[in-house]
Amino acid sequence: MSVDQIEEQIRRLTPAELGRLSKWFGEFLADSLDAPDSDWQESAEQIAELDRRLAQYKADPSIARPFEPDYFDNLRWQLADERAKKASAR
Repeated sequence: MSVDQIEEQIRRLTPAELGRLSKWFGEFLADSLDAPDSDWQESAEQIAELDRRLAQYKADPSIARPFEPDYFDNLRWQLADERAKKASAR
């Protein structure tokens, strides 16, 4: 199954199914990143940023935005724009 096919199937999930998938995928990633052969390591800057965002959310939970169905599409476009900016700056 291709990534495009997986994305299409995910778009068809109910909110409850999407929540279940999200929980499973988070656990899967955590297990994968904790594996002995994983070379993933957060930088001090990444950890500080995550801590800052968590503290900001805890201070004011109203800043949280609901998950949007087209979130990944929007993220993909933002990343493509950033990559294009970096490429044109070279």
